[in-house]
Amino acid sequence: MKQKRRTFEIFMTGITATFVACNGPVERIKPNIVIFLADDMGWGDINANGNDLISTPVLNRLKSESLSFDRFYVCPLSAPTRAEMLTGRYFLRTGVSSVTRGYENMRSDEVTIAEVLKDNGYISGCFGKWHNGRYWLQHPNRQGFDEYVGFPVGHLGYYFNAEYLHNDEVVKSEGYTTDYFTEKALEFIEGRKNKPFLCYVPYNVPHSPFQVPADYFDKYRSMGLDSTLSSVYGMVDNMDYNIGRIIKKLDDEKLTENTIVIFFSDNGPNTDRYNGGMKGRKGSVDEGGVRVPFYIKWPGKIKPGLTRQLAQDIDIMPTIMGLCGIDFITDKPVDGLDLSGIIKGKVKEFDRLIFSRQGNQVLENCNSSVRNNRYRLVLTRKDTLLFDMQNDPSQGSDIFDIETNTGLLLLSELVKLNDELVSAYHPVTTIEAGFREEKSFTLPVQDAALSGKIKYSSIHPNQSHTENWIQNGDSILWSLNINTKGTFRVEMQYGCIAAETGSLLALITSSDTVFFKISESFESDVLPDRDYVKRSESVERTWSWMDVGKITLNKGKEEISLKLINKSHDEAGLIKSLKFTRIE
Repeated sequence: MKQKRRTFEIFMTGITATFVACNGPVERIKPNIVIFLADDMGWGDINANGNDLISTPVLNRLKSESLSFDRFYVCPLSAPTRAEMLTGRYFLRTGVSSVTRGYENMRSDEVTIAEVLKDNGYISGCFGKWHNGRYWLQHPNRQGFDEYVGFPVGHLGYYFNAEYLHNDEVVKSEGYTTDYFTEKALEFIEGRKNKPFLCYVPYNVPHSPFQVPADYFDKYRSMGLDSTLSSVYGMVDNMDYNIGRIIKKLDDEKLTENTIVIFFSDNGPNTDRYNGGMKGRKGSVDEGGVRVPFYIKWPGKIKPGLTRQLAQDIDIMPTIMGLCGIDFITDKPVDGLDLSGIIKGKVKEFDRLIFSRQGNQVLENCNSSVRNNRYRLVLTRKDTLLFDMQNDPSQGSDIFDIETNTGLLLLSELVKLNDELVSAYHPVTTIEAGFREEKSFTLPVQDAALSGKIKYSSIHPNQSHTENWIQNGDSILWSLNINTKGTFRVEMQYGCIAAETGSLLALITSSDTVFFKISESFESDVLPDRDYVKRSESVERTWSWMDVGKITLNKGKEEISLKLINKSHDEAGLIKSLKFTRIE
């Protein structure tokens, strides 16, 4: 038997050598990649992490079948984490610094994981919350993703039967947000056996508003939990079920053995709830604000278990390339590390520095922190604090005065990186639009500067509308860079009761002005209340579109303002956005 096997091996080696000689090296089959990203889910929102109140059987099983990183870190807020994951670079380098008003925009010349994979034969799809820019060049389709279904801004105002983008077109969905994104991901995976793929599923739960299918809410409310916890745990429970649907699809399509599956969250929990005793929550640079679960599974290639290797979101891109055997070179420095050796068990765990910083304005005043295997140093506007994370994981005692040398060394590294990032930061808040191949573009009021008494409908500009159009001369203004001169048909998304119609407005550009009246009424109704917790975001409403007229936009810098010339009654109505469609 041994002799026959040896003869067979020689025979096969000869065939292989002949094939290679005639056709070149045999290309290794590249693995598929599925990345699940939760929104505002904390480390403690998983049953397997000691939370006995929540049911997450799929994530429990995924953890048991994966290499779990016990110390994995992201940013305190959403958009920065997403930019770091996509590029492998600290978020300030990418143009991102916050979550709205254009500060969430990632520069279009950043090289994303999807772009690198596309260059290596992959097809990529993104299904869910993007949050790194809504305009033409920042859109997922121009950042390497062949298929996109989702919403590009920071949060969604209504989780049932919502409107999303399907590539560049607006589509109306049916059902609950997480279920819908899952359906689209399943359609993308269907039948993909001949070409490797990246399927990125950035869910928008358990981010507020707290809307969830009733069965999931009732499950936790019946346990005696309050409405907030019942909503959060219900949203996670529903997400857990949907992740299970996608994993089952991989099994059904016989893709499991050649698919890398990753799960993590974008920041700490968005409410005060169980989080393993860690200090801090979403927005904080303490452990609880930036430490999240991270599981990576690849049957037969990655041994399940637990690693205490310090890791963070900037490592995801270079690590995936390492696992896929893809060499890539960019003209922008990658800050993350390729941890494929750690994951495969070929490299021993090592110490390193993990940096965290808030993403708000003014940048110089943001809290930041740095940690290694043992210590976390936290730099705030008022204090410099040092914690022994091995002996004091809840950060209860500041030991800076005791371990001063250690504190000063960590502080020096943190200040050096902060200075480098802040000094080189350049936001991309100017809207790039008017491309020849761009059929239309929409300017939401959240990206406009408001004047006079006009105000947003919420303290959160995302998904808000403008109201309080009560003073003649008040206006809102967008700053743009128009790629190609053209004439555009303009529509306005609005609501106005019959008693308030008749106000005169002007749409003004550098070379053109159009006057128009709100002559048709539209009752902008608030959608049925499906919130289980009073929201701080703007309520979602019904809207109508009215024709404004034609206007010319010149190539280059352009300012577009919408101005109230003469109100007819007490208020001119509610205004949500302007849409520009190229006609010549």
